[in-house]
Amino acid sequence: MRKLTLFLALVAFTISAHAQSVESSKIRAGAGLVYATDINNLGLAFKGVYSFTPEWEGAIGFTHIFKKDYISYNVVDLDAQYIFSHSGDQISFFAIGGLAINMWKVDFPEEWGFGYFGGGSTTGSDIGLNLGAGMNYELSSNLRLVPEVRFTLLEGSYARIGATVQYAF
Repeated sequence: MRKLTLFLALVAFTISAHAQSVESSKIRAGAGLVYATDINNLGLAFKGVYSFTPEWEGAIGFTHIFKKDYISYNVVDLDAQYIFSHSGDQISFFAIGGLAINMWKVDFPEEWGFGYFGGGSTTGSDIGLNLGAGMNYELSSNLRLVPEVRFTLLEGSYARIGATVQYAF
């Protein structure tokens, strides 16, 4: 977890340093809330977006689903976004496609102990496919509200519904 946090901090630093040398509207970053179905819990989402062309964007995201029933989840998303519709100057709609790296951890409480199996934890990870759609709503010249729905397809498929507030550098 510490390595992942350090990696995401390094990516954010690199993007912010690079942002000073490119057009201000090409890079956005923000945070928000998400609800994960099948996991049935809320989480925090952090997302960075880079606009390659007016139609194509690349996005990296990190979602932490809060612990519930002794299980916690972290998801790293590597996505491409295709802007397929503009509705005026303030609203655009996009499709999402990409990879999701799902990491989970189960903490076993001491009261579940059966000899040597009491307490402790186990971890694992899975790779899935992201498919979804979202909307960019311009709140001001530098601020956007970005609601989205994404389905992560893997052995235990689930959907995430949420919104982030993103600042354009």
